[in-house]
Order: sequence, then C-alpha cells, then structure tokens
Amino acid sequence: MEDLSDTCRKKPFLKKAIAGLGVASPLLAWIVIGIAWKMNPWFNVLEDAYSDLGGQHATDPWIYNYGLVTVGVLMAFYGALLACWARGKLGVIGASYLALAGVFLVLIGVFHEGTRPHTFVSIWFFIQADIALILLGGEFRDKPLGLTVLLSSLLAFPVAIVVGATVGWPSTAVLETYGILLIDYGVLAITHLVYRSTG
Repeated sequence: MEDLSDTCRKKPFLKKAIAGLGVASPLLAWIVIGIAWKMNPWFNVLEDAYSDLGGQHATDPWIYNYGLVTVGVLMAFYGALLACWARGKLGVIGASYLALAGVFLVLIGVFHEGTRPHTFVSIWFFIQADIALILLGGEFRDKPLGLTVLLSSLLAFPVAIVVGATVGWPSTAVLETYGILLIDYGVLAITHLVYRSTG
C-alpha cells in the first residue's frame, strides 16, 4: 500500500507550494513588523518588544496582530505540506511541530500584549519552532545546509541564555530578532533543500 508521503510527492504542485509558503511566511512577517513600526514611530528596537506594536498603546495594533495571525496561518499550512512531503520520521515530526508553531503564532496575534496568555504563547512559539528546526535539520543532516540548520537550532537557546546571563540582551525586541532570524534561516534552508530534492 502506498504511504502518504509517496502520494503527496506525486502531486506536481506540492514542492512549489512548499517553496512559496516557505518564502512568503518570513517575508510577510518582516513586512508586518515594518508597517506596524512605521505606524508607531515611538517604537525603539533597543528598548521595546515587538509585541508592543500590537498592544493597547499602539496606533492601529490590528496591523501587527492580524498580520501575525496571517503569517501563522501560512506557517501552519507550510508545516502541514512539509509533513505530507516528508518521508523520514524526523521530517514528519519536525514539520508537524512547525505547523503547531504556526498555530501558536496565530495565538500571539489573538492574545496580544496585555492579555494573560500572551507570554505563554509567545515563549512556546519560539520553543516549538526551535524543536521543529532541530528535527528538520536532523532529517537533512547529510546535507551541509541541513547540518547548519541542525547546529544553529541546537545552539539557539544555549546562546540566548549565555548572552542574557553575561552581557545581557539590550531589549526583548533584540532577543526576538535573534530568534526570528534563526527561524527564518531554518525555514528558508529547509525550503531550499526540499525544492532542490529529486524525491
């Protein structure tokens, strides 16, 4: 009997859809941050948190919050398609975690700054995205690009903790930028590996 990944891989549009979502998600996230920042010139990346752009004191906070919901939906679909495409257990589980991280990104937009669940969903977004990229990097560990995703994701939290305990992060936004850039790199690298794969 043919398994799900074999069925998915026969769909000619699948890799193109994965590539499109893999590029669109990180790009849209920065566009949302940029527009929200433009609407709130008081925002200082060295003093504030990105979530301030979606808080009650922000101008048009819906831009940031709805923007995160949209990016989260794209990320969840990306993870779901990647899970369908993957053959190895690490790939399927990693992609599933990435889809779940997308759900938590949606929840960050729903439970914006000032709501009780905000800190919880924000932290767990980064944790789940990191776990996802560790597993996906492990799936592609035989490729140099996959190995860099694995190593950068494994070191992500230790580096964040060491920097925080020694020199300290200037602001939450700077720490978030570090985390977002690592996620962006991981997603774009995995997307490239999938799109260039022969399977």
